[in-house]
Amino acid sequence: MKSDNILKVTKAAEWFWLIITIGFTIGTAWIIINDGFNENKYLPLIPALSGLWYVIRRIFRKRLERDLGR
Repeated sequence: MKSDNILKVTKAAEWFWLIITIGFTIGTAWIIINDGFNENKYLPLIPALSGLWYVIRRIFRKRLERDLGR
């Protein structure tokens, strides 16, 4: 696979996880507002984990760009 294609895939994965994180955060906030925090106290783990995946993908992309000299 060419380096340009690899960078496109990593950028797409980064955007994917960013969008998923935003969606999960909005959904989690909506559920907690409507149902209360006590019933859904572990629900914020989902956006936290997806946000962690976003950060990991971003670090991976930055490192890849640095290694490729871009």
